[in-house]
Amino acid sequence: MEKYDIIIVGGGASGVFLSLLLKDYGKDVLLLEAKDRILKKLLTTGNGRCNITNENVMNEIEDRYTSSNKRYTFSPLYTYPLEETLSYFSSLGLHLKTLEDRKMYPLSLQASSVVDTLRLSLEEKGVPVHLQSKVKHIRKDPGIFTLTTDEMEYQCRTLVISTGGMSAPNTGSDGSIFKLLKAFKHTIITPMPALVQLNLDAPYLRALSGVKLDGKATLYTSQEILRVEEGELLFTDYGISGPPILQVSRFVHPNLFGGKPLYLRLNFFPEMTEDELKNLVLNQMALLSHRTCQDALRSLLPGKLIPVLLKESGIQKPSSLVSEVDPKHFLTLIKLLQNWEFQIMGTQSFNSAQGTYGGVDTREVKETLESKIVPGLYFTGEVLDVLGACGGYNLQWAWSTAGTVMKALTNQL
Repeated sequence: MEKYDIIIVGGGASGVFLSLLLKDYGKDVLLLEAKDRILKKLLTTGNGRCNITNENVMNEIEDRYTSSNKRYTFSPLYTYPLEETLSYFSSLGLHLKTLEDRKMYPLSLQASSVVDTLRLSLEEKGVPVHLQSKVKHIRKDPGIFTLTTDEMEYQCRTLVISTGGMSAPNTGSDGSIFKLLKAFKHTIITPMPALVQLNLDAPYLRALSGVKLDGKATLYTSQEILRVEEGELLFTDYGISGPPILQVSRFVHPNLFGGKPLYLRLNFFPEMTEDELKNLVLNQMALLSHRTCQDALRSLLPGKLIPVLLKESGIQKPSSLVSEVDPKHFLTLIKLLQNWEFQIMGTQSFNSAQGTYGGVDTREVKETLESKIVPGLYFTGEVLDVLGACGGYNLQWAWSTAGTVMKALTNQL
C-alpha cells in the first residue's frame, strides 16, 4: 500500500501538466498511467507537430466549445487562461510559434519536443510516475480514496481523474473509467466519436474516393442549419473527411442520437454567386461545345469528380459531346456544384476520432472542478463533457482544467 496526498489518474496532457503545477507548490503527488508511456496521444496531435493551443481561444470560447449542458460557462478557460498557460510553458523552456488560423506550435514543429520537455520536467521536479498501472477499482471511505491496480493498492486524500474521453483508445483513453465513476453516482453523458470523418448515404462513394478539393460544408436538419465550415474536403469510400468535416462533426451525434435526420450540403464554389457560377459553366460549355462533357469540365473540377456529377445531373454518358446534351442538365450541374446534398448516416469510430462528445456531466462538477457528489474527487481534460474544435482548443482545455484544479488545491481560488 502506497499513500500520497494527491493521486492523478491518467498521464495525458492535463494529468502531466497538473502534476508539474502541483509539484511546484510542494504537493505530495503521484501520477498513474495505464500504458507503458505517458503522453502517447499528444505525440499524434497536429499531424505530429502538436497544435498546443490557439491565440484566439479566449475570443472564441462560446463558438469553439460545446457541452450537452447548454448553460455551462467553460469557466476553467477564464480561471487559468491562455496567458498563464504560455507563461508556464516558457518557464519550462518550451517556446511557441503561431501559424495558420492562429494555431500555436512548438518552435521545432515536433510533438516529440513537447513530450520530451514535459517528461524531462517531471523527472527534474521529482514527480513519481507509475506506468502500466491501470486503475481497476476505486473505493471511497471517509476522507480517503483507495485505488486498486493489478499490482498495487494506493491511498490518497485527493483524487484527480485525467483519463481523457474515448478517442484514440489505443493511446489509453478507452473509457473504462466511466464505469468506476458511475459507481460513485456520477452521470455520464454517453460518449460518442467527434472531430471525426462522416459516413454518407451515396451509391458512388468508391468512385469518388481520394477526390480532394476546397469547398464549404453545411451541416443541417430539416429545420435548421447547425454549422458551416470551409476548407479542404476529401471524399472517401465511406463518406467524407477533411478539416471542415471534422469541425462540423462536433454537432452530428447529439442530433443523430436524438433521432433527427442529418444532412450535409457541399459547395465547391463558395466564393461565387449563383449567377457568376452559371455564367462560368455555360460559357465554358459554349466555348468547348465540340468536346465531350467530361473534357469540357477538366479545368474546373478534379477528374474523378466529373463523371459522378455529370451522372447526378442526368448526363449518363460523360463521353457525350456538349453540343448533343440538353442544356437543362447543365443547369442541374450548376446547382449541384453549390448545393450537393447528402444524408449523414453516422461517423467513423473512436479509433479515427480526435475528440469525444460526452463524459462527466458538468452539472455535477463545481467551478473548481471538484465533484459535487464525492468530496475530494476532481476532473480535468476530456473526461468532462466538454468538446473543443480542432485547432488547439482541446489541448487548451486540458491546460486550463489542470490549472484550475491546481489553484483549487493550492487555495488560489
